[in-house]
Amino acid sequence: MWKLFKNAKLYCPNVSAETDVLIVGTSIAAIGKDLTLPDFVDGKVIDLQGKALVPGFIDAHVHICGGGGEAGPASRTPAIQLSQLSRAGTTTVVGCLGTDSISRSIAELLVKANALQEEGVSTYIYSGAYHVPMRTLLPSLEQDLVLISKVIGAGEIAISDHRSAQPQISQLQQLAAEARVGGMLGGKAGVVHIHLGEGKQGLKPIWTILEHTDIPITQFVPTHINRTPTLLDQGIQFLLAGGNIDLTAGCDDFSVDLRVPAVLRMLHERHLLNDRVTVTSDGNGSMPRYNDAGALIGMGVGSVEVLWRDIRTAVLEGLPLDVALPTITANVANILCLKNKGMIRVGYDADLVVLNNDLEVEAVWALGKCMVFDKQPQVWGTYEQSN
Repeated sequence: MWKLFKNAKLYCPNVSAETDVLIVGTSIAAIGKDLTLPDFVDGKVIDLQGKALVPGFIDAHVHICGGGGEAGPASRTPAIQLSQLSRAGTTTVVGCLGTDSISRSIAELLVKANALQEEGVSTYIYSGAYHVPMRTLLPSLEQDLVLISKVIGAGEIAISDHRSAQPQISQLQQLAAEARVGGMLGGKAGVVHIHLGEGKQGLKPIWTILEHTDIPITQFVPTHINRTPTLLDQGIQFLLAGGNIDLTAGCDDFSVDLRVPAVLRMLHERHLLNDRVTVTSDGNGSMPRYNDAGALIGMGVGSVEVLWRDIRTAVLEGLPLDVALPTITANVANILCLKNKGMIRVGYDADLVVLNNDLEVEAVWALGKCMVFDKQPQVWGTYEQSN
């Protein structure tokens, strides 16, 4: 079915004049003024009356098959449901494992990614989890990257965290080398998505690898970089050196200056908010709370809705929408080499989000299919209840 969006204030993610967008099947077929549907097609016209039309959000760190377990079996979080993603404006998701790679596996992660793809959103996964040596689906990371289409890198690999495997530099170095070669052979980004805790070393293990090998800095995507002031400072130095950094949304227990809206504004004011900065939700994972002695004192479940919530807050507080949007659209697609994602361009996938005048997610199309309209899901996951 053909769809024609009329009078859209287009963010591609850069802002452009009010225009029309034509969707044919799963792709964007035309962009321009005064577009019309041919008489011979079965189509629908949606007049956006000047509302913002933006690329579908890419959330590159979601525990799609569940996470947690740090407080025992009962603390394992459940698998995510389709409407949780679509309501949040997320049309592309990258699944990962975390602390638990014992009761959860790459096979389970891959099957859940395939299920979400069948239900309507685009999906990818990282091979591995917190621990090194890595647990992969095939005998090696290189094979996972070359032979499994949805695997785009390794992650989330934990360093500087009491829950990590305390990997040796040589192990991380070998992992990064495999990711690079596997990515090259498989035509993938082959990034190493690094989980950073509050440990003493911070980014030091990554700097050591960069100093002693020929692996480029862009092979790494460290996340949770806004966890502490020290880590954020290290992240800025990493960014200045040409590296990627990923901020975690929804960290309401952090001090205000470490939350995504404040960090994005700070980076923008310092002219550092470039195409190597991304934001992810860490959605559907456990949210353990520890005391100073490292003892678990509480547990929550992360929401994917915080991704847009934090970006929206940053915009409402003064950050231009076209400056904020790339951190969850074009920047992510570029760093992860996600073809035809992250922008509104002819030939790109028809992943689109309509924002109302209050910058709330009003409607969502994923691969040309209407997933949400008037804030209500139009497509439900296989085991979801529509009421």
